[in-house]
Amino acid sequence: MKTKFKELLDTPLKHGGFTLASQTLSIGQKAERIAKQAKEKQDKEGEFAMFHAVNIEDWMGQIAEMAQETLDLLLEREAVNTHGDR
Repeated sequence: MKTKFKELLDTPLKHGGFTLASQTLSIGQKAERIAKQAKEKQDKEGEFAMFHAVNIEDWMGQIAEMAQETLDLLLEREAVNTHGDR
């Protein structure tokens, strides 16, 4: 995830925006960790594990990408609304 927790803390978000952003970040980070574990399993366990783990790695990668896209949209929207009067 390119977005870090500190960035969420430093961004002024509307009521509920921080909760949504932090939960989305958490989903993405967990998906990345699962994908990493699946990749390690592929390297260690052989062909069958590789087949299964590749699917898990792909799915978790997709979830992490969707979480990052959601964060990008939320932070962009909030920044525009917060600084829209400039």
